[in-house]
Amino acid sequence: MENLGAPIVSFEGFDAARPAGRIVATSGGFDPIHPGHISSMQASAGLGDVVVAIVNGDAFLRAKKGRSFQDLETRCLIVSAVRWVDYVVPFEIDGDLTVREALRRLRPDVFTKGGDRVDAPTIPEWDICQELGIEVVTGVGADKQWSSSWFLDAWSQATP
Repeated sequence: MENLGAPIVSFEGFDAARPAGRIVATSGGFDPIHPGHISSMQASAGLGDVVVAIVNGDAFLRAKKGRSFQDLETRCLIVSAVRWVDYVVPFEIDGDLTVREALRRLRPDVFTKGGDRVDAPTIPEWDICQELGIEVVTGVGADKQWSSSWFLDAWSQATP
């Protein structure tokens, strides 16, 4: 399927295109994407000039939830269509449930987290952000009203 939204790029692709301005990175599994994710991306756009969405890979979702609902390519295509996203970077390191290495490679000015990710104990990337001078902004987007896990649990328990 042809991508009609923001470019989906590798780290090398982002480096080659690296835009000028304040770069804001946000991350998630986005499986499935919901209004909380969208509000976080929208709020992230207000913190800089370029929004990079790091999309966690299928191994991350298997480790976190037991399986993925949508594959990485599908999730990247959906996230790329969100109007506040300028670049999408698929990311996966087997056995690593963080995006520390993605942040090390991208070197954004800001890293945003929404929902219940609010401090060093709840944001595993906090240490790398401190090391690299990346500003961490928490509570980005709407209050936690949605959860991909909640949707999938309700869907799997529903009777047809």
